[in-house]
Amino acid sequence: MRLVLVRSVTSSIVAGLLIAMSGTSALSHDNNCRRLEDLARQYAGVQLTSQQRQIKRRLVGWYNDNCKRARSVQARR
Repeated sequence: MRLVLVRSVTSSIVAGLLIAMSGTSALSHDNNCRRLEDLARQYAGVQLTSQQRQIKRRLVGWYNDNCKRARSVQARR
């Protein structure tokens, strides 16, 4: 059971990474940001392997660079 959960979490995190890195347009960024936020909520509290934590750090870095800044600009408007 635990192995299935680990594989499921790994697949979702890798999918999130690919989603985040794939799009370059503003619309695509908004969609990717929402998907990453959904993944974060879905897997909150799940213990990750070291490989999964590395992937998560990359996703969080991408999110911070591409989503937080855009959201703060939109909020000021």
